[in-house]
Amino acid sequence: MAVIKIKPKFTAAQIEKLLNGKLDLISKAYFERLQYIGENFVKNARENATFTDRTGNLRNSIGYIILKDGKQLISNFRKTTSGDGETKIEGKGGFQIGQEKAQEIGEKFPKGFVLICVAGMNYAAAVESLGFDVIASSSIIAKDELKKAIESIFKKIQRL
Repeated sequence: MAVIKIKPKFTAAQIEKLLNGKLDLISKAYFERLQYIGENFVKNARENATFTDRTGNLRNSIGYIILKDGKQLISNFRKTTSGDGETKIEGKGGFQIGQEKAQEIGEKFPKGFVLICVAGMNYAAAVESLGFDVIASSSIIAKDELKKAIESIFKKIQRL
């Protein structure tokens, strides 16, 4: 039996470079979709909330962060309204409390990409339980968008 030698015209380093390039494309696609979903969540929640925000803290505490392997890539927490007069809790405004709550949750997810959307004030759930929409409808929309985004990205990965 004859032995045929095949010599590749590429190196292991070239294969690694190609695969890392594709991995970077996938990471970028995930990040961009998560950012889009996070921004829509914040926009919908802040604009369509049905509660009266007297201090501005609850609306200001609505936001999101994106983490990759436990490191924050981006966040959207900012003072957008002051209501009848911003009330500080322990010297912090709503946007600071919201960001801290999202970061606290993020500590539980040290691996992979994570999108965390919150209303950070401790009374947000109580307001929701009274029949007001704080983030409930925005969360449903974000969940649906996330499912579609993951399916879309997986289809694109299969074509790479």
